[in-house]
Amino acid sequence: METRLRAYQLDSEGSLFSHYKPGVFTLIEARIPKAGILDIINELAIFGKTKIDCLHITSWDIDHCKYDDLIQILNKFRPGLIELPFYDPETEEGKLCKNTIEGYEVVHERYKPNVHAWTKVWFDGLSPATPKTTGNVVYRPDFESSESNDKSLMQLLRSNGFNVVSLGDVESAVIAKRLLTCEVFKNEIDVLILPHHGADNGFITGDLLDQIKPKIAICSSNHGNQYRHPKEKIRSLLSNRSIPLLTTKEGDIIIEHVKGGIHTSARNFVSNNTGLQGTHVFVSKRYH
Repeated sequence: METRLRAYQLDSEGSLFSHYKPGVFTLIEARIPKAGILDIINELAIFGKTKIDCLHITSWDIDHCKYDDLIQILNKFRPGLIELPFYDPETEEGKLCKNTIEGYEVVHERYKPNVHAWTKVWFDGLSPATPKTTGNVVYRPDFESSESNDKSLMQLLRSNGFNVVSLGDVESAVIAKRLLTCEVFKNEIDVLILPHHGADNGFITGDLLDQIKPKIAICSSNHGNQYRHPKEKIRSLLSNRSIPLLTTKEGDIIIEHVKGGIHTSARNFVSNNTGLQGTHVFVSKRYH
């Protein structure tokens, strides 16, 4: 397997993704799938792994980091690297999660973990991204924003298969315009994970989609989907540009690229395993 992304169905509002490229398994968000922790165990086993290389948490909101789920993940998978938002959480649940992770290095020192907050000082020391390579690219949040959503971690996960952009709950149109000044952001996105579960908040616009031209879009929404994500305007923007949309409302999404191949397949499984909800095949920008 060259690259594999899995979006998991949850039993409550929230997001959970796993991303694999050779040697690196990343779990995006600290949540447990609707089907239970065995789903993550089985996903790791595909690649001969039992541990998570990186736990990447985009936001301290409970739909991205839930304490009970976090404890299971830390105890079972012993992530070698944990990437955290720089800001202090406002909720008691968020504070509990942050304090637990910050204590993780001390409790499990023998596992040599690395807990890393994406601070302004850290961003200031980074070099510009190199186009058309396989290193992940990180994007600067709005450090001065009064909105915690705009402090979400944002990154482009790149590989020799396809590239995925993860944007957390970001909703600022100003941030969107700034990202479009980055040539890598504009030219190398294959899979767009809709920010804030596909909310209509000004970030996703026709102009942004016209410039980044994603091959496929993903919306993380639970079965109840009480917030009706993605919003109708976002659906229309995608549909008008013939960008396929897959959601986790009815089941998991798996996108994978096999070594030696050109095409990437995206499949949406219904939760009762009776079949596929939708299948799409595309050629990633790397292979054009």
